[in-house]
Amino acid sequence: MTVIPTPRAGTWPAGTFLDLLPPGSQAALLELGVPQAFRRGEVMLREAEESDHVVLLVRAVVKATVTLENGRVALLSIKVGGDVVGEMAALSGEPRSATVTVCGDAHVRVISSVAFREYLNRFPEANLALTRTIMHTLRWADKRRIDFNGYPAFVRLARVLDELADGYGRAVPEGVTVDLGLTQRELGALVGAEEDTARKELRLLRDRGVIRMGYRTITIVDRGVLSSIAYDWSETR
Repeated sequence: MTVIPTPRAGTWPAGTFLDLLPPGSQAALLELGVPQAFRRGEVMLREAEESDHVVLLVRAVVKATVTLENGRVALLSIKVGGDVVGEMAALSGEPRSATVTVCGDAHVRVISSVAFREYLNRFPEANLALTRTIMHTLRWADKRRIDFNGYPAFVRLARVLDELADGYGRAVPEGVTVDLGLTQRELGALVGAEEDTARKELRLLRDRGVIRMGYRTITIVDRGVLSSIAYDWSETR
């Protein structure tokens, strides 16, 4: 039997919904809903489905994807423990706008839309925090669109890796490891590149000693060079 840990108010990853809440609002949110566990690869929410509950990520890494008209899958965002997913359907009553898939074993709390809206009414500061997280997600998507139109795939990939290292990286003796369980195809989707292109550019970064690649993990060995490629690319290619 899976034992699901009881979440507690405290410190959460910077910029997540729970991180933006004062202790009282954190504690109240962590008491809502029912606990549930997911395994790597399971779908938590499915695009276009008619459901409106909210999922509070307690210990999790998930990815949000959409299916494009040409059949390709685009990776929209990544969320971690402290974030909520499914809030747009809960607030708008519309079908799910994306599929949310678990990147590793996850512990969450599933909260009804009624309970979540009541929570937002009781804690106005939570409304503001939720707006900030939604705006952050939209800005992140806007940056990806701007990068797609103005920079080559090599630079787009370097920028995304740099941001993933900031938001989700784990310090190791070799550098910073990003172990979100993303495939090379998914990294390509995140920067608007075909899988073959993403694979080629990742190999180039590896051969230059900037990164090391493992199974669905990337360790950034030379952060300075990566940042130069990402933001001063005309001199580094």
